[in-house]
Amino acid sequence: MWRRVRSIAARRHVPRPRAELYEQLADLRSHWQLAGRWVQPLELREDGGVVKVLGPAGLHRTIHTTLTGLREPECVAGEARIGRTRASIQWLLEADGAGTLVTLRADVLEAGPLDRAMLALGGRRWMQGRFAATLQRLG
Repeated sequence: MWRRVRSIAARRHVPRPRAELYEQLADLRSHWQLAGRWVQPLELREDGGVVKVLGPAGLHRTIHTTLTGLREPECVAGEARIGRTRASIQWLLEADGAGTLVTLRADVLEAGPLDRAMLALGGRRWMQGRFAATLQRLG
């Protein structure tokens, strides 16, 4: 089992107030709408859910998510699990003039062999692109 932390992140200025963004992101149901067509919700709850992530070349992974922390108005945090793979997820919100600087970050804490290979073969870069597209949808 691979245990070295790998980070995937995207950051963007969003011309919306921080409190408004926090309110939206604290409701986990809004995350799947932001993620676009590459995420299909299978089960949604207030504290998490199950989603299918569609990748390139027909690859897909089923992810179990759990909300782990809310710090109004600056952070929405959670955990994602795929089999033996585990990642922490954070939405960090910093006041930035009339808008908000938003960082979406995933720290891969543990990765099973398949996920380790997928990350090494371009999965990390692909996810970073999906994070950037998700942040664009916030604007």
